[in-house]
Amino acid sequence: MDESIVSRLQSAGLEVISPFAGTEGPSTEQAFQRVVHIDAKPVERITVSTADAALQVNSSWRSHALSAGVISDDGSFLVAVGLRHPWVQVRLTETTDISAFEGADDELLFVTRSITGHSVCAATTEEGEYWILVLDFPQP
Repeated sequence: MDESIVSRLQSAGLEVISPFAGTEGPSTEQAFQRVVHIDAKPVERITVSTADAALQVNSSWRSHALSAGVISDDGSFLVAVGLRHPWVQVRLTETTDISAFEGADDELLFVTRSITGHSVCAATTEEGEYWILVLDFPQP
C-alpha cells in the first residue's frame, strides 16, 4: 500500500490494517456516486461555522456509523482513500479524528463502509454544512 495513503490514514488517528481484498459490497466508486448524488439526504447537518464543528462532525459520524453497523465490534471498518483505490480496512483508536480528512479548501469527504458491504456512512461538506449520510446497500 502506498506510504502516503498509510500516513494520511494514520494522521487521522486510524490504525491501518490492510487493503481490503474482498469483492462483496459496493466499490469505492459506487459508494462515492451515492454519497455525492443530488438526491442524497443527510441524516444530520452541522453548520461549518459552529465553534466546535470539527468535534461535532467527528462525534456524529462515529455515532451514526456505529448505529448503521459500519463499525464492527472490534472497531474496524473500511475507508475510501479515493475513487480509483480499493477500500482500506482500518480500526478506530482513541485519537481518531475524521476532520483530518478536510482538504485545503475546507472541504470534507470521508466515506466509510461496513466490512460486509451492507452500509455506508459518510461525512461531507455541502453548502456551508457538514452532512452525515447513511446509505444502505442491499445484500444480494
